[in-house]
Amino acid sequence: MSTAIAYHNATKYSPESINQHPGMDWSAQPIAYREYHSADPIELAELLPIDPNPFTGKPLTAAVGEEIPLGLRTVSRWLYFSYGITAVIPQQPKPLYLRAAPSAGGLYPAEIYLVVRGGVADLDPGLYGYSPLRHQLAPLWIGNDAAIALDLACYGNAAVQAAPFILIASGVFQRSAWRYGERAYRRVLLDTGHLLGNAMLAATALGLRTHLTSAFCDERLNALLRADETEEGALAVVAMNLPGPNERPTWSALPSGSGVAPTTGQLLPALHAASGLGRKRPRLVQRGEEQADDIEGRYAAAAGHELAYAEGACPLSENVFASIMQRRSTRAYRRGSVDVSRLARILGCTYEPEIVGLGVQPALDRSQLLTFVAVADVAGLDPGVYYFAPHARRLRLLRAGLSRSAMQYLCLGQELGGDAFATIFHTADLPRAVARLGDRAYRSLHLDAGILGQRLNLAALADDLGASGIGGFFDDHVNALIGIPEEQAVIYITTLGIPRTE
Repeated sequence: MSTAIAYHNATKYSPESINQHPGMDWSAQPIAYREYHSADPIELAELLPIDPNPFTGKPLTAAVGEEIPLGLRTVSRWLYFSYGITAVIPQQPKPLYLRAAPSAGGLYPAEIYLVVRGGVADLDPGLYGYSPLRHQLAPLWIGNDAAIALDLACYGNAAVQAAPFILIASGVFQRSAWRYGERAYRRVLLDTGHLLGNAMLAATALGLRTHLTSAFCDERLNALLRADETEEGALAVVAMNLPGPNERPTWSALPSGSGVAPTTGQLLPALHAASGLGRKRPRLVQRGEEQADDIEGRYAAAAGHELAYAEGACPLSENVFASIMQRRSTRAYRRGSVDVSRLARILGCTYEPEIVGLGVQPALDRSQLLTFVAVADVAGLDPGVYYFAPHARRLRLLRAGLSRSAMQYLCLGQELGGDAFATIFHTADLPRAVARLGDRAYRSLHLDAGILGQRLNLAALADDLGASGIGGFFDDHVNALIGIPEEQAVIYITTLGIPRTE
């Protein structure tokens, strides 16, 4: 059995295992951000288009939509709307700093770095660490060698080589493991996917183009970041490119080996190590729609509903920055009906962003993810569980009727599951994905699901609705409710609802 499959099975929640957590040592809670002590940081705060500026208190000096040169102002906006601090909740013993992207338990296990190649006004080439607490860049390695090392780690990816600056997202595993134990790797990947979703939406809103890849040599990229591989690991690279044709050759996902699950020790570090890529670039695996084609053929005759969403601007495309600023995971829903047109708009933003004015939003290997929708109260749809065929824009009914109490139960008893008007499930045939991309498929599946989940979040908010991602659920109960085979691993759940205001 591969390490990825063994890890997934071992970290499933069940009614019997859920209360076996040993408890948390609050005195040992990791800090949710890296502290840099740079003598000469690059100040970004004054360049934010927010009135008043949350860091300086000064009034607005530049409009959000203003055309800006490729310089510090672009960098400031991109980093802030990707993963910056958007609110502070005073609490003891230390404040909770809320970010632009959601995170399970408010633990924020991701870190982001910036590699500057050149052509960015007022920013020397080199490697920088991002300090969200002060909205600064800390110089870590000044000079062209940082970009050269990145190109080598990414196997000469042409889009990375052409980018004036590049974001690297890493995971600091103990920040989530402190609370979630072995299951933390799932959370780290999903949370990183959230910030990647923001980064690519913000880049498009800034008039630039992105290329997303997880195809890199782990050893070399971690060495560039000076990361202790027992504590932190690079997870994704986002190249920020100027408008124009796509570069070639590029690759978003490459196959790793498939390790043998260890019989002793922790599975989280074992999986991360087993899913690493070496110094020699693996052979490219062509993207395929075979999994979706299988499902589409299986349910082609099922009764369905065709979704309609208008091409052109949608509520989210008109308010990307404002939506990111205002986004919060909804804490409670009130039960009520929502018209199918609103659900359709949310799904349109998520699965066909280029059609609804959000531009091309890259993915790693999204063809491996399947989407099911549990409908509780949507006017125009019968309650039940549907398979969503994104290319056909159809919801195909798999199982009529839906128990709200069952939905709440499988979401670990959270009322959000029972009160949502619809719940989105992302699943994947894990053995097939591992056969295709090795253990590294586990990273791609969760990162892609986090990206989709973030667009679901923002699209719902822009449509005056609520959303909340659910990373904790009774895995096998979800399969039973949806009626899918056991090999379909549940990757992520997103609830959609009407926010309760009282």
